[in-house]
Amino acid sequence: MTRVKEELLCRYPFYQPVEGYRYSIDALLLSGFVKEPKAGASFLEIGTGSGIITLLLSKRFNKVSFHAVEIQEELYLIARDNFLLHDLKVDLELGDYRELEGQDLYEYIVANPPFFKDGNISQNTMEAIARHEVKSTLDQLIEKSKKLLKTSGFLYLIYPAKRLGELFGQMEAKGIRPYALKVVYAKEGREGELVLVAGKKNYRGALRVLAPLVIYDQENSYLKEVVKLYKEGVLHW
Repeated sequence: MTRVKEELLCRYPFYQPVEGYRYSIDALLLSGFVKEPKAGASFLEIGTGSGIITLLLSKRFNKVSFHAVEIQEELYLIARDNFLLHDLKVDLELGDYRELEGQDLYEYIVANPPFFKDGNISQNTMEAIARHEVKSTLDQLIEKSKKLLKTSGFLYLIYPAKRLGELFGQMEAKGIRPYALKVVYAKEGREGELVLVAGKKNYRGALRVLAPLVIYDQENSYLKEVVKLYKEGVLHW
């Protein structure tokens, strides 16, 4: 598979495929949404792809351990090379996250799961698996996350706004109550397109509905908070 070396945030070199599933602003939004962890915490990224989210998190948090799993061998190999490129000590595994053994292992799980149940599926197998529920469904992701998370552990997700009801329903049913919600809008006055969600295992408190994030102004330039996100890698809340 052909790959290319690019610059992430104009600071971090990384590899990604020329065709197929490629890095987008989703990865930056999700990694920036993750709150500062306690020292010694353990992270798992489900479906790491080229490893971009774990790479970004490692640049923010250097006193935690990272584990990442990827089912597609082509992307696994790119993620491995990206972690080597930055000398990151990531426990990277090739395989299906649903087959991970053990329970109560991680304080944090991060995932940018497939957005779509149906619709037109890409002829590119890599992209199809990344964007559609071909290999994994939402309920499987939530159920496995509940098992792998420690008590009071956090699950961080980015997901389509139109599937928020389904997402919250699955989380509540499986014991990961929604803890915080941030809706992402392309432009002011439009409907929300994405949601950033933090869920907490066995949480019994209220949902924090955070200030919305608008990406572009009317001239299609990034707004202040997004510019700051690109500079700092953090969405403060």
